[in-house]
Amino acid sequence: MTDLSPYLDAWRQSVSSVLALEPDDWDVPTDLPGWTAKDVLAHLVHLERVMVEGETTPIGGSAVPGDYTDAGVAALRDVPVEQLKKDLTDLVERRAGALADLPDPQALAVNTPAGVEWTWEVALRNRAIDLWTHEQDIRRAVGLPGGLGDIGAHVTTATFAAALPFILGRRAKAPVGSVVRWVVTGPVPVDATIGVGEDGRARPTDAAPTATLTMDTETFTVLGAGRRGPDAVTVEVQGDEELAGRVLASMAVTP
Repeated sequence: MTDLSPYLDAWRQSVSSVLALEPDDWDVPTDLPGWTAKDVLAHLVHLERVMVEGETTPIGGSAVPGDYTDAGVAALRDVPVEQLKKDLTDLVERRAGALADLPDPQALAVNTPAGVEWTWEVALRNRAIDLWTHEQDIRRAVGLPGGLGDIGAHVTTATFAAALPFILGRRAKAPVGSVVRWVVTGPVPVDATIGVGEDGRARPTDAAPTATLTMDTETFTVLGAGRRGPDAVTVEVQGDEELAGRVLASMAVTP
């Protein structure tokens, strides 16, 4: 059975980090189109409120729609930063209390954003990733780097690394015989070599890579979170540059 405690620990740590940020200006733009750093904070408040108080108009499905999150931000746009921080603190404490006894990871979660159908394992992992990636969105925007070795970074990096076979085989549509090695340096390292077999499926392999992509932890997670494209980050490419370009353009795991 999956241990949910690392997801909760990552979620709490990222919330604490966000609440501790005191930038000179919260109205600076982030990598999320149309959202300022304050908007990202509002988004976190919106989703935590839903997960504490429930959803009045559930949509269902397996993914949270973009227009749903945009609407949540718009509704809080005029709320001052200090009030948003106060609300986030209260909501997190209430939800942490509700999760004091860990639920069954495979049971359906309650009070999910937009009423999506997630198990508790998926819901809590997604919240850990969402909190950490949004913490990083704010940090990059306001020029206060940090947190790249935190628990949230480990959860996020491991989740994105688990998607590499899908990225290579399904997203990049790499041909049979393609082998790509990802070398991620920094606080949360990754060294994964994935190849496309004769059956067209991508899986870990010991074969020599036809392309090697070397980047740091921040770049790997920025690409995986879909925050920036390959032209806006630094990646060292060795080998098949055309294949590497297709893979890098396909690395977004989250919208």
